Amino acid sequence: MNKISLKSGIESVCKHMAESVKDLKDEQFFAPFGEKWSVAENILHLTQSVKQMNQALSMPKEMLAQLFGKADRPSMTYQEMIDKYLSVLGTGVQARGAFVPQIPENPDKMVLLQSFLKHHQTLTDALENWTDEELDEYFIKHPVLKNLTMKEMYCFMYYHIGHHQKAIDRILNQWNSN
Repeated sequence: MNKISLKSGIESVCKHMAESVKDLKDEQFFAPFGEKWSVAENILHLTQSVKQMNQALSMPKEMLAQLFGKADRPSMTYQEMIDKYLSVLGTGVQARGAFVPQIPENPDKMVLLQSFLKHHQTLTDALENWTDEELDEYFIKHPVLKNLTMKEMYCFMYYHIGHHQKAIDRILNQWNSN
């Protein structure tokens, strides 16, 4: 994937996610789903994840190179990155620390959705500062996948939104069948 397809893909899945949940009643949006996260918790987790990425993207490229190094291998393809992520998930790894969603006191659905969209727009806007070659050149640290190239991290972010959309779709199907 190149930066144009990553940008349009991420923007598209974010818009779809927001559209799919915007009309939920608050009690549906925030309701736990058994042992799984609520719709709100899925949205908040994605927002927390992208905020971490955006912090890294706000650094000069030279600082990223000092912190994480430069790539010593070609970027994985989108499918290779997904396969690696699913393999790690298969070991039972779960979100921890700053990536575990904590619903704020007196939460507001629209504020959470607007924050989700705003921070993901920042992520895609940051692509303007990178060439396709640079996306393959710089590493960034993923909490469980370790060193990923920037391109791989963008591929992960794209996939990650879709991964959580599937979880939300299961919740929506449950609400629609009741």
